[in-house]
Amino acid sequence: MAHSHHPHHHHHHRTPDGSVRNIGMAFWLNLLFATVELVGGWYTQSLAVMSDALHDFGDAISLGLGYFLQIKSSEGPSENFSYGKRRLSLLSAFISGMVISGGAIYIGYVSLSSLLSDQEREPHGLGMMGLAVFGIAVNGFAAWKLSHGQTQNEKMMSWHLLEDVLGWIAVLVGSLLIWLFGWNWLDPALALGISVFVLINVFKALSSTITLFLQGNPDPNALRDFRTQVEELPEVYETHDVHFWSLDGVRHILSLHAVLHDLKTAEKVKELIRTKAQVLGDCHVTIEIESTAEHCHNDCEHDHEHHKA
Repeated sequence: MAHSHHPHHHHHHRTPDGSVRNIGMAFWLNLLFATVELVGGWYTQSLAVMSDALHDFGDAISLGLGYFLQIKSSEGPSENFSYGKRRLSLLSAFISGMVISGGAIYIGYVSLSSLLSDQEREPHGLGMMGLAVFGIAVNGFAAWKLSHGQTQNEKMMSWHLLEDVLGWIAVLVGSLLIWLFGWNWLDPALALGISVFVLINVFKALSSTITLFLQGNPDPNALRDFRTQVEELPEVYETHDVHFWSLDGVRHILSLHAVLHDLKTAEKVKELIRTKAQVLGDCHVTIEIESTAEHCHNDCEHDHEHHKA
């Protein structure tokens, strides 16, 4: 029996540092803009802007938490954490998703209440347009930076900013119509539409995050193809106990047992398996080699014990 532990380092080892910089930049931009937005929302008497300001403060809290956890997740392996603390990135993504969802639900409630209310607000359309242009520029830049990230944390946080960009585009169009035609009802309607859009997309991202957090398979199709390729090798009888999960959506863990016809080919097969595992991304690969005789012996013992039971 042979064991092989072979970490594959492609070009992702710098990702955590880049993630920390991107998230830190997004945090300060978001906090600054949320402050400007809150003052601007009060000045323009816009429910959509005020609601988005509260949303952005929630985003800033999530980004700040993500910044801290991303730094911690970049720490290397230790005696207590053999894989390091990269999974803190997933924890941050989950918390961020819950904060965003809570903010979107609150915005939706306030907007719906305003639509159903007899008291009509009179938002300042021209001021809303100015804030919208500023919001598109600031959030667009931050979303563009985070969109190049690979961790689940960055992907989740990019939604903080991407939905703000799309929301501000809607506010820009809506404020123009409010300014031209006096359609004040568009203000809460826009806020409601933005909150629904955010909830749908964040729930999708949360589902993916929870799957990874529970050590679910990050790419079932890729793993299926990889296993088929390995079992098609003439030296391989079969594979079993195949486990594939992810630390943070970027760095994956793969382990498997490979049953060989001839143990003399073990080193050759291990190298072939490592090469084929590259299709799964950045992987730490652990391979256990077994012979067909040993495998049959184990199966026979299991069957014998099963019949005895």
